[in-house]
Amino acid sequence: MTGAAGAAGAAGAALAVRKLSVSYGNVVAVHDATFTVAEGDACAIIGPNGNGKSSILMGVTGMVRRRGGVEIFGAEARNGDVRWAARHGLTLVPERRQLYPDLSTADNILLGCYTWTRSIGKARKSASFGRAMDLFPELKPHLKQLAGTLSGGQQQMVAIARGLAADPKILAVDEPCLGLAEAVAKRVYDALGKIHEQGTTLIVVEEAPRRALTLCNRRVEVRNGVAGDSVAGAA
Repeated sequence: MTGAAGAAGAAGAALAVRKLSVSYGNVVAVHDATFTVAEGDACAIIGPNGNGKSSILMGVTGMVRRRGGVEIFGAEARNGDVRWAARHGLTLVPERRQLYPDLSTADNILLGCYTWTRSIGKARKSASFGRAMDLFPELKPHLKQLAGTLSGGQQQMVAIARGLAADPKILAVDEPCLGLAEAVAKRVYDALGKIHEQGTTLIVVEEAPRRALTLCNRRVEVRNGVAGDSVAGAA
């Protein structure tokens, strides 16, 4: 979305991305991506593997440095500053989960609270930690278990729960069903749907567009590092 339409779409947006580019050395992964996500939207970032979907999220959340502009609820995001993005409401659940395998399930989830408190006691009693536990009750018997010994599906639940513990206004989830059996993938998507129903703006990077568009009302299509957005289901 560009020009007057893009400017109109950015007004009151939860996330506004303008001409975002991400490079790794001499390789350009994303080129001039421009899109907006309104507060309360569920937005799918779709396209074939290797076309820059994850790099868009990495650039937006500050995991890698970028060119172009990113606004989170109207505030210009600091380039390459993950903590700034998290403190302003944007949290990333990364591809392949990126848990600490030698820490317990509970400790991995509690790490999400680090963006807003340094007190473990306050974190354990917080509404955001309780919300994460309520969303995935099947994790409760495994809270003392080392995260590295959990199944792939359980680890994905821990990663999403850690994201929720950060109390995000926008939750960005990168390839949430990667390597999961279909039944487990459905459980993950049911949980994402509940997160969205509770009012959190959702961004999902997904290789399988049919799955993503059962949940999302907007889509950003990425081809060869170039992205543009539309209403889900539009041509």
